[in-house]
Amino acid sequence: MVYRWDCRQCEFTVWSPSEGTTRDAVSSHLLEHNRRSLYREGYQIGWNCPRCGAATLKHDKDEAVGAFKRHLYEHVEGRVQSGTHVASEVDGTGNTLVLASPDSTGANNARVHFFAPYDVAILVTTAVADRLRLLEAHQSSWPDRTIVLTTKRQPLSSADDLDLRDVPLEIVQLDPGIGLDGIGETISRVIAEHNSPETTISLSFEILSELLVKSKLETLFKFLHLLTSRVDSADAFSHFYCDPETKSGPTINLLSEVFDLRISATDDRLVLES
Repeated sequence: MVYRWDCRQCEFTVWSPSEGTTRDAVSSHLLEHNRRSLYREGYQIGWNCPRCGAATLKHDKDEAVGAFKRHLYEHVEGRVQSGTHVASEVDGTGNTLVLASPDSTGANNARVHFFAPYDVAILVTTAVADRLRLLEAHQSSWPDRTIVLTTKRQPLSSADDLDLRDVPLEIVQLDPGIGLDGIGETISRVIAEHNSPETTISLSFEILSELLVKSKLETLFKFLHLLTSRVDSADAFSHFYCDPETKSGPTINLLSEVFDLRISATDDRLVLES
């Protein structure tokens, strides 16, 4: 179960598997909108609620701010939704940019969330064993089909702890020197092989940070435009992982133009970026 809340004053939206985490994120966000309602009176800190006029004064600043945050949350608690999915924002299909290091806990949480409701999982990654462990540990059952595209030599050499004998798994070995066109063509072929009205597809693309370092921005932008268009045409869903430390904000903003959603992923929540 994933909880969701969206702000009606701005574009902020948060998802989390924890109700408590959702509450903390929402109350902190509401405080940012209402900081002007906090004031100092002598040695005390007070607040006036702009919604209902409730007010209080306390000597301890943290206690006063905490009480204000809890009060603000009570006004919107009824709008917290449960059993939601980020992909519902785009009707289950489309392309999402996930701002997180591919090897972070936040990225892993996003992968688990984005693979869960889909029949076919396609992974473009060099961390093959780690991703297969993630699927085994966090999914109630394996997808109907899991296809891994990788340039890693002997990709299952460090997966001896996994029993993959009955897993519907396919490993597509890519040449280490493959270019963007080759990557795009291979992904398109795999999508075509599994695309049907009865099958849902989730594509995880983990090498965007590496491509940002190695490729010209104009060439990479064209590649992403073609690949995301291919995902759209198949009514599939994709999640591209990019470490925001890789490039400057303006570069990330430019690449974001080809995506339907931009999500920031942390250890316990996913937040819609404006």
